Amino acid sequence: MSWSNNQSKKPFVQSLLTFSFLFAMVILLAMYYDFSQIDVGGLLFLTAFLCCVFIAKNVYDLTRAAQTSEDLKKDVAIDLAVSSDQLYVQLYRNSPVPYLIIDTEGTVKSANIAAVRMFGVTQAKIKGMEIFKQLHCEHEDHLDLLIEKFKGGIPVSDEMVRVKQPDHREAWALLSLFGSSDVAGQCIGLMTLVDITKQKKAEDAKSEFVSLASHQLRTPIAGMKWSAELLLVDNPETLTEQQHKYIDRLQLSIKRMALLVDDFLRVSRFELGTFHPEYKTVSLTDLFEDVLLELAPRVEQKKITVKKFYDASVGTVITDLNLMRMIVTNLYSNATKYTRENGTIHIGFGPKDNNLVITVADNGMGIPVEDQEEVFSKLFRASNAVRNVPDGTGLGLYIVREAVTVLKGQISFTTTENIGTTFEVILPLELPDDQAK
Repeated sequence: MSWSNNQSKKPFVQSLLTFSFLFAMVILLAMYYDFSQIDVGGLLFLTAFLCCVFIAKNVYDLTRAAQTSEDLKKDVAIDLAVSSDQLYVQLYRNSPVPYLIIDTEGTVKSANIAAVRMFGVTQAKIKGMEIFKQLHCEHEDHLDLLIEKFKGGIPVSDEMVRVKQPDHREAWALLSLFGSSDVAGQCIGLMTLVDITKQKKAEDAKSEFVSLASHQLRTPIAGMKWSAELLLVDNPETLTEQQHKYIDRLQLSIKRMALLVDDFLRVSRFELGTFHPEYKTVSLTDLFEDVLLELAPRVEQKKITVKKFYDASVGTVITDLNLMRMIVTNLYSNATKYTRENGTIHIGFGPKDNNLVITVADNGMGIPVEDQEEVFSKLFRASNAVRNVPDGTGLGLYIVREAVTVLKGQISFTTTENIGTTFEVILPLELPDDQAK
């Protein structure tokens, strides 16, 4: 029994006070009345008996109160558990987010109302449906990868999938899938499908507009470029030195605009999923040298030292030339842009564990810690880059990441602000037949 409990102490104190009062009355009676004829032993026995009665009664009351309190707690806990189960069932059934419970093979065991509406079938028909046959990814093998993750006990979160519907309407959703087990110990999965059809259509419309606008802008840009070049070809001696400077600035602006339009066009193609790789034999050595030659004026102007390392064993590979050029050009361009004067850039490629590794490292301004998570985001530029090099679109690294993804590779980086940055691209290595032998 815990005497620190006020509810237990109060009844006992009250019982003790009652006993003390009654015993005091006995003492007073003994003082004012003659009890010489009364058996003192009997009186003491009677007093002790009454004390035992009072104490026993007090213990009984306390024990009964404690038991009653314990029973009440159990009843409340049971009521809460029942109400919680009912609450979860109601949330599952009436949630606006589609929920499905499936087995390891993807057969639907249960689905809420929102899921029934999304798939356009009845509650009876959705049970037993093979859910993975109703879903599609932009890349055919990506859905197989998600299924393997689920079967391997790896949670799947926020993967964009297309939902097949009876009326052939276009529907897109963010898929999340988590493994669990039922009361019988059988493995099951909880699948959620957040409808993003409206957002996807709006994003596609935006990308289509950017693509169309980029295509349409190419014609006037080409016209401006030819006009500027004609000014220099047609009697250039008649132009003053100041006019030559104006034309140089005009050509530089036209070049920047053309590069910007090309970047927007590439981004729109990636987002629309229309950029399909065309694999062929590519000389990496020639590709790297072409990129270095294109940016040689900036390197010479800033007096940057470029150290190259090309592994001849992978000098020629099977890959997509355009995507590979995007990767190398953007990484090297960033390195030359953000490396200070008299800095150093390391660039090259080599094999590693049946993969091709491309490395571009500089000792430039680096990337601040707070900006590193967003470095591959579209239209994002690090704070120190915006401050020190205003000229930039924030599309370069986004394009690099998308190109690497299409080539089924990975990109990572290490960086320290004011010390430098190293980007590493790992791509599947495929050699021409004559080299493979």
